[in-house]
Amino acid sequence: MRVLTKALLLLAATAACTSTPHAPHKPQLSRPQKRPAAAQLSPLHSSPISRLRGGGAVGWASVTPPIVALVASVALQQVIVALLLGIYVGCLVLSGGAPVQALLRVFDTYLIRAFNAEGHAGVLLFTFLLGGTIGLVQKAGGGLALALLLQRYMKSAKSALLSAWALCGLIFFDDYSSVLIVGNSLRPALAALGVAAERFAVVVHTMGVTLASLAPVSSWVGLQIGYVASLFDQLGLDGDPFVFTMRTLPYRFLPLFATLMLPLFLVSGRDFGPLAAWPNPSPAAAAAASIEADGGVDAGPLEPKPGTKLRAVNALLPFATIVAVTFGGMLADGASKLRAKDPAAALTLVAMLSESDSINGLIWASASGWLVTMFMVVGQRILDLHEAMDAWMIGMKDVLEPTFVLLLAWALGDVIAQCKTADFLAGILNEGLPRWALPALIAILSHVISYACGSSFGTMGIILPLVGPVAMKVGGSDDKDYLLHCVASVLGGSIFGNLCSPIADTSILTVLATGCDLQAHIATVTPYALLAAAVALFAGSIPVAAGLYGPLTALAVGTAVLGATVWLAGEPSPP
Repeated sequence: MRVLTKALLLLAATAACTSTPHAPHKPQLSRPQKRPAAAQLSPLHSSPISRLRGGGAVGWASVTPPIVALVASVALQQVIVALLLGIYVGCLVLSGGAPVQALLRVFDTYLIRAFNAEGHAGVLLFTFLLGGTIGLVQKAGGGLALALLLQRYMKSAKSALLSAWALCGLIFFDDYSSVLIVGNSLRPALAALGVAAERFAVVVHTMGVTLASLAPVSSWVGLQIGYVASLFDQLGLDGDPFVFTMRTLPYRFLPLFATLMLPLFLVSGRDFGPLAAWPNPSPAAAAAASIEADGGVDAGPLEPKPGTKLRAVNALLPFATIVAVTFGGMLADGASKLRAKDPAAALTLVAMLSESDSINGLIWASASGWLVTMFMVVGQRILDLHEAMDAWMIGMKDVLEPTFVLLLAWALGDVIAQCKTADFLAGILNEGLPRWALPALIAILSHVISYACGSSFGTMGIILPLVGPVAMKVGGSDDKDYLLHCVASVLGGSIFGNLCSPIADTSILTVLATGCDLQAHIATVTPYALLAAAVALFAGSIPVAAGLYGPLTALAVGTAVLGATVWLAGEPSPP
């Protein structure tokens, strides 16, 4: 226990202390470039800080950038400001304590390099194109049309909640869209059936976050690929970051168990925690409250125009196009590269995916989805060309903040890389740290930081740079499954804050979309998030890392544990 405590404290103090710079492209094609002489910082050996050497370039001083970023994210609850402060402190260390020079290097060196690194532009372009497509689909009423299809199945409170869960499953591509579309479109129907807004909010919030974080085509995937590609570049690994990111899915125990947990409770008609005693209002009172709430909430610029004919195909076809073009494009790209190397090479699925450039496929797919949506909404005269472009631009603006967080995370990883702290920290963590403990410690740290700062993307950017070197030290450089598990602990564990933190944007949007009180929502959704996190740790992370069984068996064991919890700890929902 003393070893675990020491390791957890050290992880908390030094999260993200190694690099994630460069290229969400194939690592072998995008090595870090030598910085131009004009951009060089003061030599490390000229700084008094260099006397603190303990194994890295500047020893313990090299951990100050991520510590500052972490502390600032908790104290200020502003991830962007926290990351900027971390970059500045790193530049301050590298410049020998010259504050003006360090400030200049933040903007003229590290942010510029984050923009210009090979492959970064592709990730940013894909994310913006997909965000614009999502905005256009929402403005055309495609998401609302899907909701209307499900309302015919709502005959009782139980069937209404199951319908909400099913609709969330269809709108998997973006957490904001899922929460806003499902919440706003189904709220009147659930209110009329006497379903408490707090019960509705738990379903909408949990499904919106977990599915977007897991889906191969979503507003999250480009950011995740960017982080993983930088880790590849740091470790000198071959392979495609998209394929690696998808291979982490069986190890992302928190979102998987959170997703599986809901239908168990909904089908059984039972609740857990404070929600078990939460009364359902009478249908008349709930409907009146919903109407009052609707009058005080701005529908937003992406609300469909009055009189818009809602067609589900306007959502289904664009996103089916994106899915098809993503995988078709990757296969075509991989096949062409295989044929260029060896005309007689076997075009197997694995070989084509391994050779493909996933970023190109994602760009082709998001562009295709956008063009298909434009032709549909303009051709149906739902929107004219100017209105369609306005909606597209608003959709791109909605993803501006998370993409800027990614850009800052790239820059922070770059500046930290100059301190060369990977061996320093990995060596310390490797001393006496059991192999089975690291994935669980990483997941717990991800839970804590994401809850404190309310941002999954910021948490990934702060923690993920540390994971690669430590996992390679603890698990061995040849054990790629262990690296998959550790990376998945960050990608999956960092959604905890988005599930239940009161300062998370998804929490605020859920409250606005479902019409429930923020304090009540946090009180009722937190036990579900904690239950999923506990099962993820004790049925997933720890036994899998210990080699007791694999990730698929872990999913079966965890599901059985959740089922037992539903019947033993759950209570029948109020009528």
